[in-house]
Amino acid sequence: MTKKKWFIIGGIVTVAIVVFIAINIFGGKGTQPETALSAEEIYGIEYFEVPDVEQVYINGVIQPNQMESFAKDNKFSGDPEIKVKNGEVVDKGTVLYVYEDKEVTKQMEDLNNQLSRNYTKTENVRAKWQKAIDNFNSLPGEQRTVSASAELDDQYQSQIDAIAEENQYLTDQVNDLSTSQFISTTAKFKGRVLIPEVKEENTPILTLTSDGFYVSGKVNEKDLPKIAVDKPAEITVISNGQTVKGKISYIDNNPIEAGAAEAATPSEGSGGSMSNYAVKLTLDSTDNIKNGYHVQATINLDDDKPNEIPAAAVKEDGDKKYVLVNDFGSVIRRDIQTGEVKGDKIVVTSGLESADRIIVSSKKELKEGDILEGSEGAEEPADEKESK
Repeated sequence: MTKKKWFIIGGIVTVAIVVFIAINIFGGKGTQPETALSAEEIYGIEYFEVPDVEQVYINGVIQPNQMESFAKDNKFSGDPEIKVKNGEVVDKGTVLYVYEDKEVTKQMEDLNNQLSRNYTKTENVRAKWQKAIDNFNSLPGEQRTVSASAELDDQYQSQIDAIAEENQYLTDQVNDLSTSQFISTTAKFKGRVLIPEVKEENTPILTLTSDGFYVSGKVNEKDLPKIAVDKPAEITVISNGQTVKGKISYIDNNPIEAGAAEAATPSEGSGGSMSNYAVKLTLDSTDNIKNGYHVQATINLDDDKPNEIPAAAVKEDGDKKYVLVNDFGSVIRRDIQTGEVKGDKIVVTSGLESADRIIVSSKKELKEGDILEGSEGAEEPADEKESK
Protein backbone atom coordinates (compact mmCIF):
# COMPACT_ATOMS: atom_id res chain seq x y z
CA MET A 1 0.00 0.00 0.00
CA THR A 2 1.30 3.44 -0.95
CA LYS A 3 2.04 6.14 1.56
CA LYS A 4 -0.70 8.29 0.00
CA LYS A 5 -3.39 5.67 0.80
CA TRP A 6 -2.16 5.43 4.38
CA PHE A 7 -2.64 9.20 4.79
CA ILE A 8 -6.22 8.97 3.44
CA ILE A 9 -7.18 6.12 5.80
CA GLY A 10 -5.64 7.88 8.78
CA GLY A 11 -7.59 11.05 7.97
CA ILE A 12 -10.89 9.19 7.83
CA VAL A 13 -10.25 7.53 11.20
CA THR A 14 -9.30 10.86 12.76
CA VAL A 15 -12.48 12.52 11.51
CA ALA A 16 -14.58 9.64 12.87
CA ILE A 17 -12.97 9.95 16.31
CA VAL A 18 -13.56 13.69 16.39
CA VAL A 19 -17.26 13.29 15.44
CA PHE A 20 -17.74 10.61 18.11
CA ILE A 21 -16.21 12.83 20.81
CA ALA A 22 -18.29 15.82 19.72
CA ILE A 23 -21.53 13.86 19.89
CA ASN A 24 -20.74 12.67 23.42
CA ILE A 25 -19.72 16.13 24.59
CA PHE A 26 -22.43 18.28 23.01
CA GLY A 27 -25.33 15.89 22.29
CA GLY A 28 -25.12 13.41 25.15
CA LYS A 29 -27.38 15.40 27.44
CA GLY A 30 -30.32 14.95 25.08
CA THR A 31 -30.19 11.17 25.44
CA GLN A 32 -30.12 11.17 29.24
CA PRO A 33 -33.25 9.43 30.68
CA GLU A 34 -35.70 11.84 32.22
CA THR A 35 -36.50 11.50 35.96
CA ALA A 36 -40.10 10.21 36.47
CA LEU A 37 -42.38 12.71 38.20
CA SER A 38 -44.67 11.69 41.05
CA ALA A 39 -48.43 12.23 41.02
CA GLU A 40 -47.98 15.01 43.58
CA GLU A 41 -45.62 16.83 41.20
CA ILE A 42 -47.72 16.19 38.08
CA TYR A 43 -51.07 17.22 39.59
CA GLY A 44 -49.95 19.38 42.50
CA ILE A 45 -51.93 17.21 44.95
CA GLU A 46 -52.17 17.95 48.66
CA TYR A 47 -53.15 14.86 50.67
CA PHE A 48 -54.55 14.18 54.11
CA GLU A 49 -53.62 10.74 55.42
CA VAL A 50 -56.25 8.97 57.53
CA PRO A 51 -54.50 7.29 60.48
CA ASP A 52 -53.83 3.60 59.94
CA VAL A 53 -55.57 1.56 62.67
CA GLU A 54 -56.02 -2.17 63.10
CA GLN A 55 -59.42 -3.29 61.85
CA VAL A 56 -61.55 -6.40 61.69
CA TYR A 57 -63.84 -6.92 58.72
CA ILE A 58 -67.08 -8.90 59.03
CA ASN A 59 -68.86 -9.92 55.85
CA GLY A 60 -72.57 -10.58 56.15
CA VAL A 61 -76.08 -10.36 54.77
CA ILE A 62 -79.01 -8.17 55.78
CA GLN A 63 -81.80 -10.23 57.34
CA PRO A 64 -85.10 -9.31 59.01
CA ASN A 65 -85.18 -9.36 62.80
CA GLN A 66 -88.07 -11.82 62.60
CA MET A 67 -89.26 -13.96 59.71
CA GLU A 68 -91.69 -16.84 59.54
CA SER A 69 -92.76 -18.90 56.53
CA PHE A 70 -96.07 -20.74 56.71
CA ALA A 71 -96.10 -24.13 54.99
CA LYS A 72 -99.21 -25.93 53.78
CA ASP A 73 -100.74 -28.30 56.36
CA ASN A 74 -101.16 -31.68 54.66
CA LYS A 75 -103.80 -32.88 57.10
CA PHE A 76 -106.26 -30.58 55.36
CA SER A 77 -107.45 -31.56 51.89
CA GLY A 78 -107.90 -28.08 50.43
CA ASP A 79 -106.06 -24.76 50.32
CA PRO A 80 -106.60 -22.20 53.08
CA GLU A 81 -108.50 -18.96 52.62
CA ILE A 82 -105.95 -16.15 52.83
CA LYS A 83 -107.25 -13.18 54.80
CA VAL A 84 -104.46 -10.68 54.03
CA LYS A 85 -103.01 -9.07 50.91
CA ASN A 86 -99.50 -9.27 49.45
CA GLY A 87 -97.32 -6.45 50.79
CA GLU A 88 -99.75 -5.61 53.60
CA VAL A 89 -98.27 -4.68 56.99
CA VAL A 90 -100.21 -6.50 59.72
CA ASP A 91 -100.21 -6.23 63.50
CA LYS A 92 -99.54 -9.05 65.92
CA GLY A 93 -102.64 -11.21 66.27
CA THR A 94 -104.03 -10.51 62.78
CA VAL A 95 -105.62 -13.57 61.14
CA LEU A 96 -103.44 -14.50 58.15
CA TYR A 97 -105.33 -17.48 56.71
CA VAL A 98 -108.01 -19.99 57.64
CA TYR A 99 -108.31 -23.72 56.96
CA GLU A 100 -111.68 -25.49 56.86
CA ASP A 101 -111.75 -29.02 58.22
CA LYS A 102 -114.01 -30.68 55.66
CA GLU A 103 -114.59 -33.78 57.82
CA VAL A 104 -115.81 -31.67 60.71
CA THR A 105 -118.02 -29.71 58.34
CA LYS A 106 -119.57 -33.00 57.11
CA GLN A 107 -120.27 -34.14 60.68
CA MET A 108 -121.90 -30.80 61.47
CA GLU A 109 -124.06 -31.06 58.34
CA ASP A 110 -125.24 -34.52 59.38
CA LEU A 111 -126.11 -33.32 62.87
CA ASN A 112 -127.96 -30.27 61.56
CA ASN A 113 -129.93 -32.49 59.19
CA GLN A 114 -130.92 -34.64 62.17
CA LEU A 115 -132.01 -31.49 64.04
CA SER A 116 -134.12 -30.45 61.07
CA ARG A 117 -135.79 -33.86 60.98
CA ASN A 118 -136.45 -33.61 64.72
CA TYR A 119 -138.05 -30.18 64.34
CA THR A 120 -140.37 -31.69 61.71
CA LYS A 121 -141.04 -34.62 64.00
CA THR A 122 -141.93 -32.22 66.83
CA GLU A 123 -144.41 -30.39 64.62
CA ASN A 124 -145.99 -33.68 63.61
CA VAL A 125 -146.41 -34.68 67.26
CA ARG A 126 -148.00 -31.30 68.05
CA ALA A 127 -150.37 -31.71 65.11
CA LYS A 128 -151.38 -35.18 66.32
CA TRP A 129 -151.79 -33.84 69.85
CA GLN A 130 -154.09 -31.07 68.65
CA LYS A 131 -156.12 -33.56 66.65
CA ALA A 132 -156.38 -35.79 69.71
CA ILE A 133 -157.60 -32.82 71.76
CA ASP A 134 -160.22 -32.03 69.15
CA ASN A 135 -161.42 -35.64 69.17
CA PHE A 136 -161.47 -35.62 72.98
CA ASN A 137 -163.60 -32.46 73.04
CA SER A 138 -166.14 -34.07 70.67
CA LEU A 139 -166.78 -36.91 73.09
CA PRO A 140 -169.93 -36.98 75.29
CA GLY A 141 -169.48 -35.08 78.51
CA GLU A 142 -169.37 -38.14 80.73
CA GLN A 143 -166.31 -39.40 78.80
CA ARG A 144 -164.40 -36.11 78.98
CA THR A 145 -162.99 -36.61 82.43
CA VAL A 146 -160.06 -34.73 83.94
CA SER A 147 -157.99 -37.86 84.24
CA ALA A 148 -158.56 -38.75 80.60
CA SER A 149 -157.50 -35.25 79.53
CA ALA A 150 -154.35 -35.42 81.67
CA GLU A 151 -153.47 -38.84 80.32
CA LEU A 152 -153.81 -37.49 76.76
CA ASP A 153 -151.53 -34.51 77.46
CA ASP A 154 -148.91 -36.65 79.19
CA GLN A 155 -148.78 -38.99 76.21
CA TYR A 156 -147.87 -36.33 73.67
CA GLN A 157 -145.85 -34.13 76.00
CA SER A 158 -143.51 -37.00 76.78
CA GLN A 159 -142.87 -37.48 73.05
CA ILE A 160 -142.08 -33.77 72.60
CA ASP A 161 -139.80 -33.78 75.66
CA ALA A 162 -137.86 -36.78 74.33
CA ILE A 163 -137.32 -35.05 70.98
CA ALA A 164 -136.26 -31.82 72.73
CA GLU A 165 -133.73 -33.72 74.83
CA GLU A 166 -132.26 -35.29 71.71
CA ASN A 167 -132.13 -31.88 70.01
CA GLN A 168 -130.21 -30.42 72.92
CA TYR A 169 -127.67 -33.23 72.68
CA LEU A 170 -127.31 -32.71 68.92
CA THR A 171 -126.97 -28.92 69.37
CA ASP A 172 -124.19 -29.39 71.94
CA GLN A 173 -122.35 -31.62 69.49
CA VAL A 174 -122.66 -29.01 66.71
CA ASN A 175 -121.36 -26.29 69.02
CA ASP A 176 -118.39 -28.41 70.05
CA LEU A 177 -117.51 -29.23 66.45
CA SER A 178 -117.82 -25.59 65.37
CA THR A 179 -114.75 -24.73 67.44
CA SER A 180 -112.62 -26.98 65.22
CA GLN A 181 -114.35 -26.45 61.88
CA PHE A 182 -112.17 -23.47 60.93
CA ILE A 183 -108.49 -23.28 61.98
CA SER A 184 -107.09 -19.75 61.97
CA THR A 185 -103.40 -18.86 61.88
CA THR A 186 -102.45 -15.46 63.28
CA ALA A 187 -99.35 -13.24 63.08
CA LYS A 188 -96.97 -13.68 66.02
CA PHE A 189 -95.38 -10.27 65.39
CA LYS A 190 -95.94 -7.10 63.38
CA GLY A 191 -94.62 -7.55 59.86
CA ARG A 192 -95.06 -7.39 56.11
CA VAL A 193 -96.85 -10.14 54.18
CA LEU A 194 -95.24 -11.75 51.13
CA ILE A 195 -97.48 -14.08 49.09
CA PRO A 196 -95.57 -15.97 46.35
CA GLU A 197 -96.98 -15.68 42.85
CA VAL A 198 -95.74 -19.08 41.73
CA LYS A 199 -97.29 -21.96 43.65
CA GLU A 200 -95.16 -25.10 43.76
CA GLU A 201 -95.24 -28.19 45.96
CA ASN A 202 -92.98 -26.80 48.68
CA THR A 203 -93.85 -23.14 48.24
CA PRO A 204 -95.04 -21.58 51.52
CA ILE A 205 -98.55 -20.18 51.77
CA LEU A 206 -97.03 -16.83 52.71
CA THR A 207 -94.06 -15.34 54.55
CA LEU A 208 -94.17 -12.71 57.27
CA THR A 209 -91.10 -10.52 57.81
CA SER A 210 -90.56 -7.75 60.32
CA ASP A 211 -89.61 -4.29 59.08
CA GLY A 212 -86.50 -4.22 61.29
CA PHE A 213 -83.21 -5.67 60.02
CA TYR A 214 -79.89 -6.92 61.37
CA VAL A 215 -76.61 -8.11 59.85
CA SER A 216 -75.95 -11.84 59.94
CA GLY A 217 -72.19 -12.23 59.57
CA LYS A 218 -69.28 -14.39 60.59
CA VAL A 219 -65.76 -13.91 61.92
CA ASN A 220 -62.85 -16.36 61.90
CA GLU A 221 -61.19 -17.73 65.01
CA LYS A 222 -58.16 -15.45 64.54
CA ASP A 223 -60.27 -12.28 64.83
CA LEU A 224 -62.79 -13.66 67.34
CA PRO A 225 -60.81 -12.58 70.47
CA LYS A 226 -60.46 -9.03 69.09
CA ILE A 227 -64.16 -8.18 69.04
CA ALA A 228 -66.83 -7.85 71.72
CA VAL A 229 -70.55 -7.22 72.07
CA ASP A 230 -71.47 -3.48 71.83
CA LYS A 231 -68.31 -2.74 69.81
CA PRO A 232 -69.22 0.02 67.27
CA ALA A 233 -69.12 -0.85 63.58
CA GLU A 234 -69.36 0.93 60.26
CA ILE A 235 -71.48 -1.12 57.86
CA THR A 236 -71.10 -0.66 54.10
CA VAL A 237 -73.54 -1.99 51.49
CA ILE A 238 -71.40 -3.71 48.86
CA SER A 239 -73.64 -2.90 45.88
CA ASN A 240 -73.99 0.87 46.31
CA GLY A 241 -71.43 1.96 48.92
CA GLN A 242 -74.07 3.21 51.37
CA THR A 243 -72.75 3.31 54.93
CA VAL A 244 -74.59 3.13 58.22
CA LYS A 245 -73.44 2.91 61.80
CA GLY A 246 -74.19 -0.09 63.99
CA LYS A 247 -72.74 -2.30 66.68
CA ILE A 248 -72.15 -5.95 67.52
CA SER A 249 -75.15 -7.39 69.34
CA TYR A 250 -74.30 -11.10 69.51
CA ILE A 251 -71.27 -13.38 69.15
CA ASP A 252 -71.76 -17.16 69.06
CA ASN A 253 -69.31 -19.22 71.10
CA ASN A 254 -69.77 -22.27 68.90
CA PRO A 255 -68.34 -22.57 65.38
CA ILE A 256 -70.70 -22.46 62.42
CA GLU A 257 -69.21 -25.48 60.66
CA ALA A 258 -70.46 -28.79 62.03
CA GLY A 259 -67.62 -30.86 63.42
CA ALA A 260 -65.11 -28.04 63.14
CA ALA A 261 -63.98 -28.57 66.71
CA GLU A 262 -63.25 -32.22 65.92
CA ALA A 263 -61.15 -31.45 62.84
CA ALA A 264 -57.68 -32.93 62.88
CA THR A 265 -54.94 -30.61 64.09
CA PRO A 266 -52.54 -29.81 61.21
CA SER A 267 -48.94 -30.71 61.66
CA GLU A 268 -46.51 -28.00 62.66
CA GLY A 269 -45.65 -25.72 59.77
CA SER A 270 -48.60 -26.80 57.66
CA GLY A 271 -51.67 -24.69 56.91
CA GLY A 272 -55.15 -25.44 58.16
CA SER A 273 -58.62 -23.93 57.75
CA MET A 274 -60.00 -21.85 60.60
CA SER A 275 -63.43 -22.07 62.18
CA ASN A 276 -65.95 -19.29 61.69
CA TYR A 277 -68.30 -17.94 64.34
CA ALA A 278 -71.71 -16.32 63.83
CA VAL A 279 -71.94 -12.62 64.59
CA LYS A 280 -75.01 -10.35 64.61
CA LEU A 281 -74.91 -6.58 64.27
CA THR A 282 -77.69 -4.05 64.81
CA LEU A 283 -78.22 -1.08 62.49
CA ASP A 284 -78.72 2.49 63.68
CA SER A 285 -80.80 3.18 60.55
CA THR A 286 -82.53 0.95 58.00
CA ASP A 287 -83.28 3.65 55.40
CA ASN A 288 -82.84 2.22 51.89
CA ILE A 289 -81.70 -1.09 53.40
CA LYS A 290 -83.25 -4.19 51.82
CA ASN A 291 -83.50 -7.79 52.93
CA GLY A 292 -80.69 -9.81 51.33
CA TYR A 293 -78.20 -6.95 50.77
CA HIS A 294 -74.57 -8.06 51.16
CA VAL A 295 -72.57 -5.82 53.48
CA GLN A 296 -69.16 -5.50 55.11
CA ALA A 297 -68.83 -4.27 58.68
CA THR A 298 -65.59 -2.56 59.71
CA ILE A 299 -64.56 -2.70 63.38
CA ASN A 300 -61.84 -0.27 64.48
CA LEU A 301 -59.79 -1.90 67.23
CA ASP A 302 -57.53 0.96 68.26
CA ASP A 303 -59.44 4.21 68.61
CA ASP A 304 -63.09 4.90 68.05
CA LYS A 305 -62.50 8.67 67.97
CA PRO A 306 -63.95 10.18 64.74
CA ASN A 307 -61.49 11.50 62.16
CA GLU A 308 -61.01 15.22 61.71
CA ILE A 309 -60.09 16.12 58.13
CA PRO A 310 -59.56 19.42 56.29
CA ALA A 311 -62.95 20.91 55.45
CA ALA A 312 -61.57 21.86 52.01
CA ALA A 313 -61.49 18.16 51.07
CA VAL A 314 -65.24 17.70 51.51
CA LYS A 315 -67.37 17.98 48.36
CA GLU A 316 -71.15 17.95 47.99
CA ASP A 317 -73.47 16.16 45.59
CA GLY A 318 -77.02 17.24 46.39
CA ASP A 319 -77.62 16.32 50.01
CA LYS A 320 -74.65 13.93 50.05
CA LYS A 321 -71.10 14.74 51.14
CA TYR A 322 -68.05 12.92 49.86
CA VAL A 323 -64.27 13.04 49.47
CA LEU A 324 -61.96 11.88 46.69
CA VAL A 325 -59.34 9.29 47.61
CA ASN A 326 -56.20 8.09 45.81
CA ASP A 327 -56.76 4.34 45.83
CA PHE A 328 -53.52 2.90 44.41
CA GLY A 329 -53.49 5.35 41.51
CA SER A 330 -57.24 5.52 40.89
CA VAL A 331 -59.43 8.39 42.09
CA ILE A 332 -62.42 6.94 43.95
CA ARG A 333 -65.29 8.56 45.80
CA ARG A 334 -66.17 7.88 49.42
CA ASP A 335 -69.55 9.09 50.69
CA ILE A 336 -69.17 10.33 54.25
CA GLN A 337 -71.23 11.47 57.23
CA THR A 338 -69.97 14.63 58.88
CA GLY A 339 -70.39 16.23 62.27
CA GLU A 340 -69.01 19.28 64.02
CA VAL A 341 -66.92 21.87 62.15
CA LYS A 342 -63.77 22.87 64.06
CA GLY A 343 -62.15 25.81 62.31
CA ASP A 344 -60.68 24.56 59.04
CA LYS A 345 -61.36 20.95 60.12
CA ILE A 346 -64.57 18.91 60.01
CA VAL A 347 -65.42 15.75 61.95
CA VAL A 348 -66.16 12.68 59.80
CA THR A 349 -68.31 10.20 61.71
CA SER A 350 -68.44 7.49 59.04
CA GLY A 351 -67.43 6.65 55.49
CA LEU A 352 -63.63 6.69 55.67
CA GLU A 353 -61.32 3.70 55.79
CA SER A 354 -58.07 3.21 57.61
CA ALA A 355 -55.05 4.71 55.76
CA ASP A 356 -57.18 6.49 53.14
CA ARG A 357 -55.21 9.12 51.15
CA ILE A 358 -57.74 11.95 50.87
CA ILE A 359 -57.20 14.49 48.09
CA VAL A 360 -57.53 17.89 49.74
CA SER A 361 -56.64 20.00 46.69
CA SER A 362 -54.91 19.74 43.30
CA LYS A 363 -53.67 22.08 40.57
CA LYS A 364 -55.49 20.00 37.97
CA GLU A 365 -59.18 19.24 38.45
CA LEU A 366 -59.71 15.60 39.43
CA LYS A 367 -62.86 13.50 39.40
CA GLU A 368 -63.96 10.00 40.29
CA GLY A 369 -62.47 7.44 37.91
CA ASP A 370 -59.36 9.42 36.97
CA ILE A 371 -56.05 7.50 36.79
CA LEU A 372 -53.16 9.33 38.46
CA GLU A 373 -49.93 9.03 36.48
CA GLY A 374 -46.88 8.62 38.65
CA SER A 375 -48.79 6.94 41.47
CA GLU A 376 -47.72 3.55 42.72
CA GLY A 377 -50.13 1.02 41.28
CA ALA A 378 -51.37 3.30 38.47
CA GLU A 379 -51.45 1.84 34.96
CA GLU A 380 -49.05 3.26 32.41
CA PRO A 381 -50.52 4.70 29.19
CA ALA A 382 -50.67 2.18 26.36
CA ASP A 383 -48.26 4.09 24.09
CA GLU A 384 -45.57 4.07 26.80
CA LYS A 385 -46.00 0.33 27.32
CA GLU A 386 -45.56 -0.28 23.60
CA SER A 387 -42.42 1.88 23.38
CA LYS A 388 -40.63 -0.24 25.99
